[in-house]
Amino acid sequence: MHDALHSDNLLGNYRASGLLYSFLVEFNLCISHRESGSTYHPALIKAIDYINNHYQSSITMEELCSHCGVSKQHLCLLFRTMLHTRPMEYAAKRRIQVAKELLTGTSMTIEQIAAETGFCTASYFCKMFKRYEGITAIQFKRDFISTV
Repeated sequence: MHDALHSDNLLGNYRASGLLYSFLVEFNLCISHRESGSTYHPALIKAIDYINNHYQSSITMEELCSHCGVSKQHLCLLFRTMLHTRPMEYAAKRRIQVAKELLTGTSMTIEQIAAETGFCTASYFCKMFKRYEGITAIQFKRDFISTV
């Protein structure tokens, strides 16, 4: 993380951001489940790490389950129980988080951001952004610029 953070390129900074996000998710899981006396499954951590490190490419449930060594049903149960979400929804939210950083920190186009964050098309990216954020990506960027 140190190397990624101190690199001079933008992707290094986003890699560091992703690693920090992974850490915070895992830390939150640790704290919340330690308080309740339960532990989280190693397959869930593997899945989260995999998503956070591969969000830029297409991720399938089969690929994710194979990497984690569990069935689709078991992985979905782990995500639902521990994170109150589905694996592919977690991946979409991770992509949107990175997209928000790119929208506010770069002059990249919507098409470039969609490609950089693993969305198959710019229109699908826009649809998912609106679903999760409640506003369009363009409006998000305009709102950010108007507050700076």
